[in-house]
Amino acid sequence: MPEDRRQRRDAAANKQRILIAAGEAFRRGGMAVDMRAVAAAAGVGIGTLYRHFPTREHLVRAVTGTDMAALAVAALPEGLSALPALRAFLHARVSHLVGNKAMVDLLAAGSPAEAEVERCLAHLTGIGREAVARSRADGTLAADVTATDIAYQVFGLIRIAQLLPADDPDAITHQVEIALRGLSAPR
Repeated sequence: MPEDRRQRRDAAANKQRILIAAGEAFRRGGMAVDMRAVAAAAGVGIGTLYRHFPTREHLVRAVTGTDMAALAVAALPEGLSALPALRAFLHARVSHLVGNKAMVDLLAAGSPAEAEVERCLAHLTGIGREAVARSRADGTLAADVTATDIAYQVFGLIRIAQLLPADDPDAITHQVEIALRGLSAPR
């Protein structure tokens, strides 16, 4: 086998090991994870890590990109009225985020001008529009709730997710219920 082909295969294997090690480290430790620790966990030198990912942000984005894409296509469950659909959506999304500290850090620290956060906000506003449309039929949301209000509530829950323990689903449920009370129609 030619030497350059073996080197390319080794480089691809190194990159994959870095992504796996970084994925685990960033999910547990968030953006503050030491890059040397990631390199060591992947079994590569720090130079190899930086050849593949020139900055921490490059590596974080490579690791969280799939999760960001999943959030950007998440939808309200079909067949539910506005409030129960939002409850299911929010609980699923926040539960997923609590398990990925790097993604939470990335979303919570981003400004709305950043392209990924902007796309996420646009998608969540679309979710809000769908919830508001469902509420016109079922009246479960307060009359003054807008699609943007719902998107901002999701971002608020993302910030709260930074503080929640990953192993406490009751804390997630509690925070989602508090947010939903603020969006609910008066009884």
